[in-house]
Amino acid sequence: MSVNGQPVGSVEDSSVSDKSVADWLSDTEQAAWRSFVDGSHELIGALDRALNADAGLSFEEYRILVILSENDTLRMSDLSRGGLASRSTVSRQVSRLVERGDVERLPDINDARNRLVRISDLGRERLHEAAKDHVRLVRRYMFDHLTSEQVVEMTRILTTVRNTIDGPDVR
Repeated sequence: MSVNGQPVGSVEDSSVSDKSVADWLSDTEQAAWRSFVDGSHELIGALDRALNADAGLSFEEYRILVILSENDTLRMSDLSRGGLASRSTVSRQVSRLVERGDVERLPDINDARNRLVRISDLGRERLHEAAKDHVRLVRRYMFDHLTSEQVVEMTRILTTVRNTIDGPDVR
């Protein structure tokens, strides 16, 4: 989106007060931000479409199965806290996975307010099958075009971003 030929949020955006101009992104920051947002959106969308077509799973359901495959059991609250989505969205996704037999809900003997979830044997099989094409596409769309140094740098940068978000509130 642009105003007077300038991207909204750029340093040159003259439709805002002087006080807020200092907070706008530089052209370089704007380009990096847009590349990240657009690239991430396109990549996740392509992976979601492929997972749906090949395995009948959404990208979010796939992520839930991956997380559950790495843990014996998880509380629903911990699963939603993993950045997947809101608690209600994760609950709906888990319900679909339960209906298909990919996930099991269990009572939490330590806290009756919580439910535990774990991946079933069927869910592990579905995940294993889905992962074959998923990994191939992740490699094709992302890693085949990067040098090993770029992958290391990307990991460093995105880990820094994630740790900043997970850290103290910076607002």
